Amino acid sequence: PWPEAASWYLLGRHALVALLQSLPPVPRRLWVPSYFCFDVAEYWRAFIEVAPYFDDPRRADPEWSTLQPKAADVVIAVNYFGVRSGKNWQSWRERNPCVLVEDHTHDPVSGWALQSKAEFAFASLRKTLPVPDGAILWSPRELPLPANGSSQSAASTLKLAAMLWKREYLVGSSTPEAKSTYRAWQHLGELAFDHSEVSFASPLAQQYLSFGVPAKWRKRRAANARRLLSKLRGSVELHPIFSDWPLKAAPLGAVFEFKSQAQRDSIRQELQERGVYCPVHWPATTGCDPAASDLAGRLLTIPTDQRYGSPDVEKIASFLTNR
Repeated sequence: PWPEAASWYLLGRHALVALLQSLPPVPRRLWVPSYFCFDVAEYWRAFIEVAPYFDDPRRADPEWSTLQPKAADVVIAVNYFGVRSGKNWQSWRERNPCVLVEDHTHDPVSGWALQSKAEFAFASLRKTLPVPDGAILWSPRELPLPANGSSQSAASTLKLAAMLWKREYLVGSSTPEAKSTYRAWQHLGELAFDHSEVSFASPLAQQYLSFGVPAKWRKRRAANARRLLSKLRGSVELHPIFSDWPLKAAPLGAVFEFKSQAQRDSIRQELQERGVYCPVHWPATTGCDPAASDLAGRLLTIPTDQRYGSPDVEKIASFLTNR
């Protein structure tokens, strides 16, 4: 289940802006990891000065020396791919006054998330759960939460239409041309999200998510990731950036690092031609940290969520080992 006291927003980026707008109007900066969703970091720059600090998802911790906030500053701590424990962040926060905000998007109910001692935490739930929109904001320290935002968003309706039409396509209830239609709607929905004002989550998303996250989905996600990593162990092309995770965690997927972006893109294209669609975390934008941009161009996340069973994972592994 979710924390009893929580605010629900359309997007994770909206939850953070609503929080910023609710804090006392004193000079403050927002500290964001150098490796982070670059579009979201750029979005936040319209509301607050953004200061980067060095964090690499291949490491257990940030480079703490690059993170020097003042007491009024807001610091974003990220549980990359849902495989960090959070203990070192807790120790750091005890020694460094600030407003700590944890991003648990990649595993919203991990052990770290449930045992957090940060001032605030949020998660974009549409990244791990089948909803068109929805983000949760809560305070592990039970501090007051914002309740500001708009209740209208056409973007959610577009995304829901795309999801429903995709389902019809997958079960064979529509024509083959439906694929291009639902993909166009998905794209338009994302563009609408990008331009939407700070909004609350849709009633549909809040109702669907109201009971929490099914435990069996998390178990299957972790089991699928473990199986895929095991099947690909020893590959000369595929280098996982993690192979284990905390006991009460469910990784977002299996994440691999390649020697070059060209190699990554080639394998991603091969998988797509076989019906396996892999997200990139995250597409680099102009002006982002060069090291983070380089890494983002060489990482590939292979989905292992609850939609897939063991035969699906075996098939994906065979695609990659029999190239």
